[in-house]
Amino acid sequence: MRQKKDLQGRRMNIFWTNRAKSDLENLEDFLIENWGFKVVEDFYEILEKKIALLENENLIHQKYEGTDFHRLLVTKHNSIIYEITEHQINLLHMINNFRNPEHNYNLITKKS
Repeated sequence: MRQKKDLQGRRMNIFWTNRAKSDLENLEDFLIENWGFKVVEDFYEILEKKIALLENENLIHQKYEGTDFHRLLVTKHNSIIYEITEHQINLLHMINNFRNPEHNYNLITKKS
C-alpha cells in the first residue's frame, strides 16, 4: 500500500484490490510465457513510474466510459482502472487495451 497527500494535505493510500492483483499476476504470467523475464522487468519499471505519478501528482485521469472509474494508461497494451474515495485510491482492474471494449466494460462494471 502506498500513500499520497490529498488536496488538503492528508495522506492517501494507494490500495491494490485482490482483483487488480490477480489481473497483474495473470499479465505477468503471460509476459513471461510469451516474451521472457526482460519484458516483465521493463513492464514493472514502467508500472512503478506510472503508480508513482498517480501517487505523487494531483492528477485525475479520464473517466472510463460511462462510469465513475478512472483509467491510467500504463502501456499501449494495458491500463489500470481505479477509483478515488475520500482518503484512498483503489486500483480495481488491469485491463488489456486491445481486448473487446464491451468485454472490458462488462468486466469493470460488474459487481464482484
